[in-house]
Amino acid sequence: MPEQHEAPTLGWVPAWADLQGRSADPAGAGFILDDGPGSAAGGQEYVAGWPGPDSEELASTAAGRPGARLTLIVAGAAAEVPAPPGFSPAAERLLLSAPTAQLNTGLDLPENSQVALAPMETYDAVEITVFDHPVARGRIQVRDEVAVVAILEVPEGPDQEVFTRALFAAMAEEAFLHGAGDLNMVVEPDAAAGFQESGWTTAGRLLGFATE
Repeated sequence: MPEQHEAPTLGWVPAWADLQGRSADPAGAGFILDDGPGSAAGGQEYVAGWPGPDSEELASTAAGRPGARLTLIVAGAAAEVPAPPGFSPAAERLLLSAPTAQLNTGLDLPENSQVALAPMETYDAVEITVFDHPVARGRIQVRDEVAVVAILEVPEGPDQEVFTRALFAAMAEEAFLHGAGDLNMVVEPDAAAGFQESGWTTAGRLLGFATE
């Protein structure tokens, strides 16, 4: 009997695109993302769930577009997905998720530290300063009660974990105020272990393919 895979949920994709300054246009059950201002990547990114009703159709469409990229999102941590015709494997990222209640915990930041949120055009910027000097930065976007975050900068050294947790705490509070029960974050595979130790779980895999 063939192995069954759960169909992934893609409701977080538009918010993820917002964090990158990109648009996400619906295409059936998937999305087509532009490359955003100033990008040198070229082409567009076609995003579909696997298995899903539109993965083959979007892959076929993307294969005929110069410079197009295909991202298939697989629910959970395990599943082997063959490269669609006309594509070769290019990259893999992980989607992590954690409850806001778990991350919104009190912390003792170093003296003279401050946490601030600033609304930008398509996301909120989160920044921690020490003596008014920025030391850690992140982003959060909440769309339709779905929150996606990104850590952009944290200092190396003994305070790295404290600053990271403080960014997450601020973003978890913001997400909760907008009705989101979880934070979602896309990371490189080699960065996932550190977050998983603090309670994040793997919600999916983003398998990237490039046209041959």
